[in-house]
Amino acid sequence: MSVLNDSSPDEHFVRELTRSQNGVFAYILSLVGNPETARDIQQETNVVLWRKAGEFKKGLKFMPWALGIARLQVLAFRRDHQRDRHIFDDQVIELLASEYVAKPDDQDDRQRAFEDCIQQLPERQQELLAARYTPGGSVKEIAERQGQSAGALSVTLSRIRKALASCIRTKLQKAATE
Repeated sequence: MSVLNDSSPDEHFVRELTRSQNGVFAYILSLVGNPETARDIQQETNVVLWRKAGEFKKGLKFMPWALGIARLQVLAFRRDHQRDRHIFDDQVIELLASEYVAKPDDQDDRQRAFEDCIQQLPERQQELLAARYTPGGSVKEIAERQGQSAGALSVTLSRIRKALASCIRTKLQKAATE
């Protein structure tokens, strides 16, 4: 007796969905930065994928389709939780999403390098980045809270981003030679 009925996704779809779980989770996590939130969004993504299983045609690449749906679920989550200051704004999510899809093979290394480099920053710099890259994190408001000019804060943020980019490049180069 088959567990799948006529309205259930076929075996090929179930295999693709199962195979994609780690990649979809990594993608969502790269966009939201919080594992618990990423798991919740992945569950919602799986529900949508299951509902849309009939739209997926054999022979098409499953992962790009699944990541597109995951991106929409991240945006929906962000819309529903706009007041949470620890959620990236739409522009950052779109940038991260396009970067992830452009080079999916390198994402694990890049994500690890990014996380390691963030952790190496002094706590104050980590806090500044978090304040800046959350919804409503304007340079002007942060500068006022810090008691400095917006120009000075912009210079500080620029230096932090450059140091972060340099650290990530170094780690990726080192990983490539190992």
